[in-house]
Amino acid sequence: MKKILQIIAVIILVVLPYYPITENFFPPEAQVDNNTFGAYIIICAVLIVAGILLLFSCLASNHTAGWLLFVMGLMTLIPLHLGPPRMNADLLVAAGIEKFRYALLIIATVLLFMAGIKIIEPFKSAQSKMILFVLCITALLNVWDNYSSFMLNRDMESWVANGKNADNFMMQFNFHIAWRTLARISLYVTAIALSFLSLKQRNIRKWQCTAINIFCLAGIAFCVLCLLSGFQQYYFPFMIPAIALAPAYWLGITLLTKK
Repeated sequence: MKKILQIIAVIILVVLPYYPITENFFPPEAQVDNNTFGAYIIICAVLIVAGILLLFSCLASNHTAGWLLFVMGLMTLIPLHLGPPRMNADLLVAAGIEKFRYALLIIATVLLFMAGIKIIEPFKSAQSKMILFVLCITALLNVWDNYSSFMLNRDMESWVANGKNADNFMMQFNFHIAWRTLARISLYVTAIALSFLSLKQRNIRKWQCTAINIFCLAGIAFCVLCLLSGFQQYYFPFMIPAIALAPAYWLGITLLTKK
C-alpha cells in the first residue's frame, strides 16, 4: 500500500505544474489581472507547498541537481497559468504581472544551469565539456529570450510616447522568432543531454531516460514546425517556455525518487 501511494504521489508531481488547476478560479476568459494577481499567487503558493509535501512522501535521495530541477519545475507553474502573454495595449496596464512572469522564467533558467553544472561535474572528459558548452548556450539563449520579453513594456511605452497606437506595436516589433525557437529547442536538447548523463551515472533508469527523450524529440519537432509556419501554428504546447522546461523538471523527480 505504501508503494502504491508513493507511485500515485509521483504521478501527481509529474502533472502538478501543468494541470490547469488555477482555471477553476481564473477561467481563460478572465485572465489574471492586477486585482486578482494576489489571490492567484496565494493559490500557486499552496500548490507549490503541496508539491513539496508530496515529494517528501516518496523522497529517496537528496540529489542536489534533483532539488534544483524540482524547484525550477514547480516555479514555472506560476508563469504557465497566467494566460497568454499580453501583446497589445493591455501590456501597459499589466506590466508588473508580465515582468513577474519573465523574471520567474529567468530564475528557472538559472536553476537549470546550476543543476546542469552539478550533473556534469567534474569537467574532465570531452563529453562533459561538450554538454557544458550546450548548457551554457542554452542558458544564454533563454536568459536573452526572457529578458527581452521582460523589457517589452518599455519598448511599447517608447512607441506610444511617439504618438503611435499600442495595438500596432507588435506588428512592427522584431520578435527574432528564429532565435526564440532555438532557445526553446536548446531546452529540450539540454534535457536530453542531462538525462543521458544521469543514466550513465546510474542515477536514473533506461525507461525514464527514454520517456524524457521521446517527449524532448516531439518538442523539438513541433518547435521546428512552429518556426516553419511563421509562428502561426504548432506554438501550443511545446513552444511554451514552461513546457519546454518540463523534461528537466521530470528528470529532477527521477533523481529524487530513484525507483
